[in-house]
Amino acid sequence: METAQNWGEVGERITEARLAAGLNQGDLASAVGVDRTAVVRIEAGERRITALELSRLAEALGVPLAHLLSRPLPALVSRRTVLEDTADDTSRSRYRLDARLEEHARFAAWLVSHGFLRPPHLDDVLLSAPGASPEPHSLARAARAAAGVPDGPLGPLADVLESFGLYVTVVEESGEGASLLQDGYGVAVVSGEPQPGRRRWTAAHELGHHLLQDEYHSDAGVAAGRDEREQLIDRFAEEFLLPADDLRSAWAETEAGQSPRAVLLDIAALYRMSWSAVVNRARHLGLVDGTDARRYKADIPQRGDFLAAHGRQPVPDLEAGATGAQWRKAAIAAWTAGAVTGPRAVELVYDAIGVDELPSRDLEDELP
Repeated sequence: METAQNWGEVGERITEARLAAGLNQGDLASAVGVDRTAVVRIEAGERRITALELSRLAEALGVPLAHLLSRPLPALVSRRTVLEDTADDTSRSRYRLDARLEEHARFAAWLVSHGFLRPPHLDDVLLSAPGASPEPHSLARAARAAAGVPDGPLGPLADVLESFGLYVTVVEESGEGASLLQDGYGVAVVSGEPQPGRRRWTAAHELGHHLLQDEYHSDAGVAAGRDEREQLIDRFAEEFLLPADDLRSAWAETEAGQSPRAVLLDIAALYRMSWSAVVNRARHLGLVDGTDARRYKADIPQRGDFLAAHGRQPVPDLEAGATGAQWRKAAIAAWTAGAVTGPRAVELVYDAIGVDELPSRDLEDELP
């Protein structure tokens, strides 16, 4: 990540973040405790900013402080429009999601460059040439085989995606998700706002972009020209999360007298997918027709349905701040090696633990 080279570049970042937050210069000035003219001069690059002011600006704008001091990643800049005062909600959401993606990319780059995080080498059969369009179901089956789960439910997706060198975290921003291809690995962020089943779908979708070697992708405001590719990756995601053979096998229970809705309920719970995604999958496989699919979708399962069938609700996945096990181990390894401070280690694991919960470490030189 390149650091901003002058106050003008910092001012541009502040302007973009302000527009993304939907604030005018007066609003930002009030939040930071300076005059509006000071904000005008800061955004124009004509005024130096103290460390305290930078901290207050980042907090008021809802972006990491490092975001204001770094240059935007070229892959992101080349694929999004410049924010204006008239920017719509989609453009603002995309910018804020990208800001979190940049932060995650900075963290990953540091962990990788210092040897704490070691991305796996992927078999060439899983990686497509940029712009290629492989058969999505075959790619999904190959990915499951590589993950060691050819059939059945997948475990926590942050852990699964790490096996493909895609490091994901869940952020408290609107939208769906975004991903970025790095040198030998990838990073992705998933919005924590949708329901757990939808978050798993988004994570699987970003894995599809990763395996297809798409340099950058955002689900916020996808361009119409990318519809065909998005549909291809949706087909990858549905086969990856719920293989066709698994659903067909479960559907055989309907011949033994179990109701179709009960089978779909079992699948939704076991595979931790959204109800609509499971119903759509059944329809795409010809197990239910359009009329039944609409009826099932309208009859959304309630908590009691899961309690009656299983005695418990599905375990939520990809909660806010979630990362994979390898990521967390890398961050803690950096702490125990003395490479980062306690607060920095907590930041790297997105506040999964507090400073007082970090393991003890002994950095004294060993006796001869």
